[in-house]
Amino acid sequence: MRRDRLRTTQTQDGRKVAVWQLAGCAARILRVQFTGESFTAYCLPSRAQLTAVQPGTVIFDPYPDLAAARELLPRHTDLWDALRDDYWAALVNPKDLPNPLGAWGGCSK
Repeated sequence: MRRDRLRTTQTQDGRKVAVWQLAGCAARILRVQFTGESFTAYCLPSRAQLTAVQPGTVIFDPYPDLAAARELLPRHTDLWDALRDDYWAALVNPKDLPNPLGAWGGCSK
């Protein structure tokens, strides 16, 4: 299994969904979907509207880590807490760890 595959995390009620990627040792957040919301999709941090994207969507450019995403959308701690739990589970998952001979450099510099 690849570490950099797209992953999804959702709140328990399913009303908030984040799409993210494990990039090295960081969770990079690509987008958030607020199901049931009808606001025009937009990009953060520019706030440029994205009329061709599903309403209720926020797309990040560049892709922030979890701490930066929390700062950009601070009212959604339930989503960020769920993503934090999924992040740690993915980070320590043996299937996602590099093979002992592999080219992946790990988390330390």
